[in-house]
Amino acid sequence: MTDTSNQTIKRMITTGVVLAPVVVFCILYLDVPLAHFIRDYLYANAHWSRTTSDLPDLLLLVVLMSMAGAFAIYLRRSRHAIYDRLTLFAREVLWVAPSSYLAKALLKIVFGRSNTRCWLRDPSIYGFHWFQMKEHCEGFPSGHMLVITALLAVLWRFYPGSRILVTVTGVLLGFALIATNYHFLSDVLTGAYLGVLLEIVLFRLLFRKQAPGGATS
Repeated sequence: MTDTSNQTIKRMITTGVVLAPVVVFCILYLDVPLAHFIRDYLYANAHWSRTTSDLPDLLLLVVLMSMAGAFAIYLRRSRHAIYDRLTLFAREVLWVAPSSYLAKALLKIVFGRSNTRCWLRDPSIYGFHWFQMKEHCEGFPSGHMLVITALLAVLWRFYPGSRILVTVTGVLLGFALIATNYHFLSDVLTGAYLGVLLEIVLFRLLFRKQAPGGATS
């Protein structure tokens, strides 16, 4: 199990400092042209338009299923005093799933950015409507990216053999959210960063007394 040291926190802070101007650049210069490009070219394809026009939002279901599975695993194994990798993995998932969902809900209220698809239909709503809780203004950051990246980060930490799969899944999810015009590029980048950051913070809080061998000290 990978330790979360002060060095890791410093790297995340550095990444955030570097990412912030990139996100601002995307907001100012890339988000709108990219969304228009996707609308004009990808959605010119009738099949693509039909396939992606009304995709179900399964994020809450993913969160609830993750929590239920993690709770069942942790309860069963902790009752037998088994505190191995799987038990600790389940423990963190049990915290990361609801915390990430709550974080995305709160941040969407704070930023109040227009939803990409709704903005394409009504350009007048474009922008950030801070704390206003307007309808169709819940685009920033991407909740799917934040929650799924946080859960993938737990898998990355406890099961290093899954890291290629985790990376590919995260990248494909980001591309899918942009290619379906559910989110702007900056929404996705910010959501991914916050998901990783949240996992690191929660791991540090949950396992600050964790010994290298997996047993609690």
